[in-house]
Amino acid sequence: MKPPATAAESLAGLIRVRPHGWLTSPLPADPTAVAGLLHRARTAHDSDRATGPMRVLSARATAAVAELGDPPRCVLKLHADRNAYLQETLAYTLLGNSPALPALLGADDATSSLLIEHIPHSVDFRQPGAAADLIDTVAAVHTAPAMLDTTTAEAFAVFRLDRPDLPVPAWIRDPGAWAAVIDLCQAAYGGTRIPVGHLDLKPEHLRLRADGHPVLCDIETVRPDVTGLIDLVTLPAVLRQAGIPLPGPAVRDLYQQAARRHGLNWTTPALRSALNAYRAATGLATLHTLAD
Repeated sequence: MKPPATAAESLAGLIRVRPHGWLTSPLPADPTAVAGLLHRARTAHDSDRATGPMRVLSARATAAVAELGDPPRCVLKLHADRNAYLQETLAYTLLGNSPALPALLGADDATSSLLIEHIPHSVDFRQPGAAADLIDTVAAVHTAPAMLDTTTAEAFAVFRLDRPDLPVPAWIRDPGAWAAVIDLCQAAYGGTRIPVGHLDLKPEHLRLRADGHPVLCDIETVRPDVTGLIDLVTLPAVLRQAGIPLPGPAVRDLYQQAARRHGLNWTTPALRSALNAYRAATGLATLHTLAD
């Protein structure tokens, strides 16, 4: 079977395609109109960082992104869908203390926009260690909820692995296999952890701070009820996109080592079992040698 070329292809069988027309209020197609909305959002943030020239990086029906300042000091992200905006603010609340993510500088409910730290440098994946940096950064994000303050941790307690009444997500096809996933994650993470995952992994989303520290940008898809296994499933395809094709077992071993550095105690048999149970629970078409 041909290996998947993208993270989305890796999730064949699990992905639920949104129905036609789900986005009821898309952003306008006219660039001038989009720029006007971004200017309005920038004014709403009332921040010293949100000044200077604005350069639109992308404008889609779902969201628009712009750099602010020269040189850029921050990134302004405008959502078309309020729920998508709320999901991204939720993700920053859950993960925002992690140095593996850009800092959230502001959120404005009225315009459904976020002001985010600008991460200046792209990654040269031809450099030795680039694959390990990506995988280590993913593992760091998976453990970020461990740094939550007490109040925030209590607010997310419903998702803790040790809850006897931990709800089975609606998209799970096999609750018995999902129970096995949760048991294995609980053994690796510890019972009080929240099993976050579903990063929007693309090579261009790994960037470097001025000090060379790798950072993952764009976390709007992160959820507290999917576990980090979903990201491990997509990592081999993301690395192929970056020009670093690695066998599934090699990617799994690198993730296991990185996870251990960040406090997750995955053993090889447990991680392989968890991946197989995850496939059964979610309907994934294949793991493409990741659990071999």
